[in-house]
Amino acid sequence: MKKRNKIALLALGLLGIGIAASSCTANFCTNKEKSRIAFVMEPGVSEYVVSSEPVEGACKVGTNLYQIVKINENNRFEKSAQLNTIIESAKQAGVYVPSTDYFIRLDQIVLENAAAAGNLDLNKTDITISEVENVLKTYGYFKFYNGDTEDVFGTYRAVNNQLRAELGYEKAASVDFENLYINAMNQVVDAYRSCITTIEGEYGNYGSQNVTVHLESVSWGEAWGKGGHLIEGLIVYPVAWLVDTFANIFAGHDSANFLNGVPQLMSLILVTVIVRLFIFLVTIKSTLSQQKMTNLQPELAKIQQKYPNSNTNQAQKQRLAEEQMRLYKKNKVNPLSSLLVLIVQFPIFIGVWGAMNGSAVLATGQVLGLHLSDSIWTTLKMGPSGNAGWWTAFVLIILMSVSQFVSMKVPQWIQKARTKKVARLGKNPAQKSQNRTANIISWVMLIMIIIMGFTLPAAMGVYWFIGALVSLAQTLLTQYVFTGKKHKK
Repeated sequence: MKKRNKIALLALGLLGIGIAASSCTANFCTNKEKSRIAFVMEPGVSEYVVSSEPVEGACKVGTNLYQIVKINENNRFEKSAQLNTIIESAKQAGVYVPSTDYFIRLDQIVLENAAAAGNLDLNKTDITISEVENVLKTYGYFKFYNGDTEDVFGTYRAVNNQLRAELGYEKAASVDFENLYINAMNQVVDAYRSCITTIEGEYGNYGSQNVTVHLESVSWGEAWGKGGHLIEGLIVYPVAWLVDTFANIFAGHDSANFLNGVPQLMSLILVTVIVRLFIFLVTIKSTLSQQKMTNLQPELAKIQQKYPNSNTNQAQKQRLAEEQMRLYKKNKVNPLSSLLVLIVQFPIFIGVWGAMNGSAVLATGQVLGLHLSDSIWTTLKMGPSGNAGWWTAFVLIILMSVSQFVSMKVPQWIQKARTKKVARLGKNPAQKSQNRTANIISWVMLIMIIIMGFTLPAAMGVYWFIGALVSLAQTLLTQYVFTGKKHKK
């Protein structure tokens, strides 16, 4: 296999490992929060009206409260797009679809349970629609979960058993439809992991109407028990905590200010700088060693020119390696120091990824029309027509890509400039091969980051953009320091 192909396969393997590892970070959403998200995504088929007179085509569920189910010309429920999708999937799979009576009765039971939990009397004559909407928003999740079991859909299963006895198997949901429904809703709910917050409140942009869901605060102690991994306690929660804390400070501790996304963006920028500075401090010895390597390039080039056939001649190859090692030892340089940087960066990257996915505040509001919890690709697929977030996502991916390219190439450009004045005694295949390999790796890494920038939350795009600027500043600063030292000598 050619070296180029090996490098490509290695890069794809690293990308796959990164994606797989990131998916292993724990989901901080509790069963109650998952059921709340599920109810927002699939609230049922019913709407409610208050009237002192009978409402044609409506079911009476209170003294002056009526239940209406709207069905469009395509025989689809107007209230729940998610339910329509599930019904279509059932038809394609040959699974029997329950009758409309079943969905009506299911919504009635949900309303009754929510009203009981919220102490709302459905039969009071002065009941208002806002009261009904509020009690459903607060307790409608009882449709799926009420705390009696560890199963997020435990209540839903129990009510289905009740309705099979009440309506008969020909009208109620079969076990097959129930399982199909639960599997579909699990997929929907699992796509939302943004439940890490330090302050209990309303967060998120859920459903077609981008409504919020009530989330409870998460402590650092709870984070240690998530998923059975150290990364949740060591990295994911601390980073999410920083994002949440700074966002609340920038918002003046007023959650209403989260809607414009400015506090979240400022917090994200500050946290990115902190994380990158932390990485720099932890790996400062290795970073400085890498900078020394860059400064040694002219001398390395001279040594390589002495052994033009080291690529094929074993004796020259050995002598070249010996001279290079003497140069490294003389200047106290470890050529493998870059590995330490990668070892430190990888778990931090996974942890930051998990924190960006899990941060409730980043999933709230929008920045110039862009939801930071949505992927750039998801936003771009919507098209630019009437979508302000499309242009924000487009500009972000361009800025991220350009900044990553520049931050990766600047060290190579500096190295090239340093070796430019070295006399060329002849072509050196070994040096040429090394340069080609370095270029291939740089391009593969750049392409990997751009691909992930498209598919991961937009918050990660901001993280990479700011991180690239910090990395560039770090390179120029260390270069300036070393150049100043060299001039003094």
